[in-house]
Amino acid sequence: MRREFLADRSIGRRVVTALRDVGERIHTLAEVFGEQISQQVDDDSWIAHAGSRNWAALTKDKRIRHVTVEREAVAEHRVPLFALSNANLGFAEMAGAFLAAMPAIHRICADTERGGIWVVHRDGRVELLWAGDQENDSS
Repeated sequence: MRREFLADRSIGRRVVTALRDVGERIHTLAEVFGEQISQQVDDDSWIAHAGSRNWAALTKDKRIRHVTVEREAVAEHRVPLFALSNANLGFAEMAGAFLAAMPAIHRICADTERGGIWVVHRDGRVELLWAGDQENDSS
């Protein structure tokens, strides 16, 4: 069974729609928490929610790997989190990057039981940034 995803609010509805149009199961924070609460939910909370559902996570904030509480949520809840390498891409480029990366993303989700943070490059390459089982993060 293919993994479902929880998309951070930074991804945007048009990117979510593009992913859904090719059959990906994407949930948004607004759908899960309601529109008003979704604007205020902390990253560690939505990451924990994704983990409780066995969903992977999509964001455009690769800096999340530098925030201890968010990294801990990724590790504790075993969430594979995929962040765009460039947060300044337009929606078509963001959608294109995620679409090109989906085969690799699904392989990673199927092959790993731990959480971690991967970066998705514009050309669809996916690279591990932080493994959830690392004791110390020196990056």
